[in-house]
Amino acid sequence: MRFCIFLATIPLLRWNSTGITVAGESGISGNSANLLSSPVGVAFDSSNSVLYIAESGNNRVQKWIIGESNATTVAGQSDGSAGSSLTYLNSPTCVQVDVNDNVYVADLYNHRIVVWSNGASSGTIVAGNGMKK
Repeated sequence: MRFCIFLATIPLLRWNSTGITVAGESGISGNSANLLSSPVGVAFDSSNSVLYIAESGNNRVQKWIIGESNATTVAGQSDGSAGSSLTYLNSPTCVQVDVNDNVYVADLYNHRIVVWSNGASSGTIVAGNGMKK
């Protein structure tokens, strides 16, 4: 399992020994808007009020507004299906968000880095060629 957090975008964090769930349902996996499956990468937007979550198990990136109970899919398919076209992801592992809310995704099994412009329904390859060597 791979985890990535980009330190430049993390707000001040403090240890909380009890913990709270801020996204998804504790102990429940799924692909509906209120559930997550194998979340492996997270990033905050520039205002630290929106959490972006790369879900390896659902092949998508979810935009979760802090305090909300449901997320919006911003990269990949909301139903969690995998694929290799630029409207799909296949095991995204890392996510980064720029100041314009463009989402950069490390798409593990498609062997590429893809940027999804804010509001776009498909991505653009910025690194890799989608083929394993």
